[in-house]
Amino acid sequence: MSVLGIDAGGSGTKVVLLQGSRFDRVTELPAAPPMNALLTDGIAGRLAKIISAAPGVAAVGIGLPGLRSAGAAGQLSQRLRRRVGRPVIVTGDGDIARAGAFGGEPGIIVIAGTGSAAVGWDGSRRLQAGGHGFLVGDEGSAYWIGRCAVRAALRWADGMGGSAAIHRAILEVTGISLDELIVKINSHSSERTVVSVLAPLITDLAETDAAARRITERAADHLAALAAAVQRRLGPLAVAGTGGVLGSPLIWERFAAQTGAERPQASPAVGAALLAVGLLPHA
Repeated sequence: MSVLGIDAGGSGTKVVLLQGSRFDRVTELPAAPPMNALLTDGIAGRLAKIISAAPGVAAVGIGLPGLRSAGAAGQLSQRLRRRVGRPVIVTGDGDIARAGAFGGEPGIIVIAGTGSAAVGWDGSRRLQAGGHGFLVGDEGSAYWIGRCAVRAALRWADGMGGSAAIHRAILEVTGISLDELIVKINSHSSERTVVSVLAPLITDLAETDAAARRITERAADHLAALAAAVQRRLGPLAVAGTGGVLGSPLIWERFAAQTGAERPQASPAVGAALLAVGLLPHA
C-alpha cells in the first residue's frame, strides 16, 4: 500500500510516495510547478493531474500555501476526492511541515522559503504566527531578503547609502539593469521568484559585505520572533526550522542560538504523506 504526499510552494511543488508495511520507504517523484491557493488558477485540476500520475495510491495528503481558513481547505479536499476517487486531505503548508518535523508529535515548525511562518501544536491546540503573504508580511523569507537586496542596490544607485557589492551582484545575477529589473518586478508583481531568487546572493555576500550581513541577521531575528510568538501562547515547545532560507549557515546558526531549533526529522512532503496515512481505515 502507498500514500502520496504533495508539498506545494512558491518555488516549486515536491511530491513523494510512502510505501511499505510501516510507510517507511520514501520515493521522490518528479517535481511540479509552484502553486499557491490564492495565486494559482485552476489549482484543483493541477493537483488532480499530479495525483493521477501516481496510480494506485490509497490516500493523498497535500500542503498548500495561501490557505486562509479550514473551510477553504475542506472544500478543496472534497473537490479533489470527487475527482480522483480516493481519500484526500488538504491543509496548510505549515501543518505538513510540522508533521514531518516531529513525526506527528507536538512542536513548533518555522518555515522560511519563499514566504515565512511558524506553526505550533501542543497536542490539542494549533496556532500560527506569520504567513500573511509577501505584500504585508513574510519577514525573514527569501522574498523579504531579495526585496531588501533590491532596496540596498537602489539606495546605492541613488547615492543614498545601500551597498555597491549588492548592486554589482544583482546586475551579475539578473543580467539586466536595475531599471529593467524594477519594470519586471512591477509588471509581474505576483511573480515572487523574480525577487526571491536574489536571496542566496545576500547570504553569500554576508561574510564580506556589512549591508548583506545586516540583512541576514535581521532575517534570522524575524524567524526567531515567529517561534517565540507561538511559544508565548502554547508553551515552551521544541522548535524546528525548514526551508531554503534556513539552509544558510549564517541564518541557521543565529536562528538556532535564539530558539534551540533542530533540523526536521523528515521533509514537509513526507509530513503530507503521513497525514494521508491517517485517512486509511487501519491507521
